[in-house]
Amino acid sequence: MNLIKKYWVILAIFAGVFPLYGERVVSLSPAVTELVIFAGGRAQLCGRSSACDLPETACLPVAGDLGKPFPEAVLRNRATMVISDVAHPGANWQLLQRCRVKVKLLENRSIDDLPRNVRQIGKVLALPDADLRAAELADKVACLKRTCPSQLYPAVVILGVSPLISCGGKTFISSALELAGIKNIAAGAGEKYFIMDPEFLCTAEVDVLIFIGVSPAAAEELLKKASFRHLYNCRRIFLDRNKWSRLTPATIEAVISLKNELVRQ
Repeated sequence: MNLIKKYWVILAIFAGVFPLYGERVVSLSPAVTELVIFAGGRAQLCGRSSACDLPETACLPVAGDLGKPFPEAVLRNRATMVISDVAHPGANWQLLQRCRVKVKLLENRSIDDLPRNVRQIGKVLALPDADLRAAELADKVACLKRTCPSQLYPAVVILGVSPLISCGGKTFISSALELAGIKNIAAGAGEKYFIMDPEFLCTAEVDVLIFIGVSPAAAEELLKKASFRHLYNCRRIFLDRNKWSRLTPATIEAVISLKNELVRQ
């Protein structure tokens, strides 16, 4: 056994001598961090990924990148569990498990996954209010589906302007926007996230332009270009990047808010 592995094992043994009250959790995804907090597990978080940017977890030590744990940091923080919805292929998950750190990987790809993930987190962390919170989420999702508008506004979704970035039909963004009353006309242009051909935007016939994480100034500059001037008078909606770039309970609230805004117009 080389010195590095010996060090990790020693850390694991050292961690085991401390009495733990419930799991000590490292979250390796911003979405999972929000889910753990929503389920009532904030006190059990002992580490986060470098991508986790919530103000309430800023004080937590970084124990990995997005979907990639740093074994030494995980063990140094006496974590007993790592949870993520992204699994970096180069991560040494088996090493963590050999050091008796539990690994929980969630599937978090659609709004329907949210209530189930809150329940799963509640179960593994023994959180008494998680089932109730999951049920409330499920009710909101069911209500959105039941009242989904029959007529959708055709729209282009823009997540970046240089280059032009959009999202396809197999993203939670497209399906969430549809629940609010928006049809992503680029849904068939790519499965997930892709660089949009400017020619597509040049010929787009839409009622609404959805900007996610793009400033009004950047949108204005884009639409002043000669090839996009036919879109200049389209309605522009600017959505919060944090609520629409990761799938969390806040996404459901954002869908409800967008739906109400479209109804009021």
